Amino acid sequence: MKSNFDTLTNIEQFNHCMTTFWCQHEQELYLFFLGRLSDSEQAKDYLQDLFLKARIIADSFCSMDNPRAWLFKAARNMLIDNWRKNREFTELSEELPILDCDTQPIEKLTTCLPQTLQKLSEQDQYIIQACDIEGFPQLMIAEQMGLSLPAFKSRLLRARLKLKEIMLSECQIEFADDTSICCHKHDDQ
Repeated sequence: MKSNFDTLTNIEQFNHCMTTFWCQHEQELYLFFLGRLSDSEQAKDYLQDLFLKARIIADSFCSMDNPRAWLFKAARNMLIDNWRKNREFTELSEELPILDCDTQPIEKLTTCLPQTLQKLSEQDQYIIQACDIEGFPQLMIAEQMGLSLPAFKSRLLRARLKLKEIMLSECQIEFADDTSICCHKHDDQ
């Protein structure tokens, strides 16, 4: 059982640790708040609240690996919480038209992809499926196929070019002025 003397010693050690640490970083934390709030009084209030939060976790604060990082994370969280609590919402009028949230043309190409992928050789289909669709590392696929990485990359590039060529003709892709896809033929048209 701890004596009152042991408890007093622990409190004194914490007070010394907390006071020393706080004095080292108080100005830095104040400037952090001031830079985001642009109000000196509000920055001081936040600083005081942060100090109280640190006092609440007194048992673990001074034994943390990086108490400064904890303080800045807590400071950021305080600012985020305040922003969420005080942000303003604008009511939308009932008269606003509901816009058709049409998907982007590039997203619609997913309906054309399976058909065009079937027109490639089995090896090209496998390479594109494994690397571009399923996201396997190129080195892993190259090793499975018994190829060096440069040789595999060359085959992947050729397969992609063949797929592009087929998609351009089969899906009737049209480009906008900035070379982005603007439209194409797909099953639901």
